[in-house]
Amino acid sequence: MALKSITRTLAAEVLATTYGGAPSEAQRAIKSLVIDHIGIAYMGHAFVGKELARYARDVGGRADAVLIGEGVRVPAEFAAAVNAQNARNTDYEDTGPGLHPGPLVVHTALAMGQRCGASGAKVLSAAMAGYLLSGRFHFSRRKDIDLPQMSTCAAAISGYLLGFDEDQMSSALSLAWEFPHRPNLYNRPKIRKRASAVGYGNLFFCRNGIQAALMTAAGLRSVPDEIDQHAADYDSARLTDPTRPYHYLSQTMQLKPWVTSRFAQSVIQTLGELVREHRIDPASVTRLRVYLPSIYLIPLQFEPSPDTYFEAIYSVHWAVAMAVLGVPTGTSWVTKERLADPVSRRMAAMVEVIEDPESTKAFNELRWLDISGAAEIEAGGNVYRGERRLRDTYGSPAAPMTQAMVENKFMDATSRSMPAAKARTLFAALQTIERVADVNDIAKLM
Repeated sequence: MALKSITRTLAAEVLATTYGGAPSEAQRAIKSLVIDHIGIAYMGHAFVGKELARYARDVGGRADAVLIGEGVRVPAEFAAAVNAQNARNTDYEDTGPGLHPGPLVVHTALAMGQRCGASGAKVLSAAMAGYLLSGRFHFSRRKDIDLPQMSTCAAAISGYLLGFDEDQMSSALSLAWEFPHRPNLYNRPKIRKRASAVGYGNLFFCRNGIQAALMTAAGLRSVPDEIDQHAADYDSARLTDPTRPYHYLSQTMQLKPWVTSRFAQSVIQTLGELVREHRIDPASVTRLRVYLPSIYLIPLQFEPSPDTYFEAIYSVHWAVAMAVLGVPTGTSWVTKERLADPVSRRMAAMVEVIEDPESTKAFNELRWLDISGAAEIEAGGNVYRGERRLRDTYGSPAAPMTQAMVENKFMDATSRSMPAAKARTLFAALQTIERVADVNDIAKLM
């Protein structure tokens, strides 16, 4: 009997994924991801998403799914693309296999779930399948390739919700793999003051994946087993290894309690604790040092004087300043008023970012939870220092955000788009999304 191709093996595993069959920790993780990424999509829309929404409304088409922040329905591919890009455009989204799969996974599942009238449990199952597939590709790669799997993950989610069989799913995955994809920005030289409004290309990946699934549903078939043609780029045995099917959700997914890059959040937590423990008056601070992986020495992440929203969300200097000043995280960090505040700008300019070689090594080896971050505050003639690993930082599997943190983040992220009472109603409904017979019942609250 001939061995099943890599493409068909992955197709079969996608279809076998179910929310109800997953371990409880994986169920909690995917639900938290969905709730979190619906909230931050509102934040992205409020600050920088109105032009994207205008584009989607202008193109028009089927009234499949809600455009978050607008309350109108557009075709699923546009709802997924714009909502995912808005979630990404906060730097408040998850970190996990594939760096930031959450926006694409959540908003593809949510938009296609609305189009198909799927149950909440099926939407969670589809999102789970897409997240796990992203993990398979990411951790089996042999070189730093440009995220071609993301369109394929969106196709897998869409095909799942469209009720594909194995043949159709295999075809959709292959077709999505053929589509051109946006290169990963980390593979390109950096230039200061050029923060992209479509970082990681969710706008394109979502559309490509959904289109591949809808083309397959319409009967289009292209070349079979396309993923197999690129097998040299991956460790095939690890790519198709079924022994830890829910590992990438329960053990590698990380949410963000603070608006900044995940690998710097250990120092943000540490700085807040140092200020509170030692009752440090921010006005007395004369020096700030943080020790992090080398990625924080490249432009975009290394920005001591952010002038725009996009520069601020990616700037480690800005996040450090906000933590020391005690500004509540979220929307308060990135307003025009905050960016113009001279005290905040002086504090950010004071920050020194220094490479920690061991953390750089852990980052390059994909041992992300082993990345360590150290922080030093010099104030009033004293030096206060703290250090912690990412695995011990809020948002990691071993130190999940508390329920209060999750709710506060959601309420703040939605605060510029809807009244607090309406946001609480939506948050409460999302807590039991797995019991909803038709996810459109929740979409009505959006």
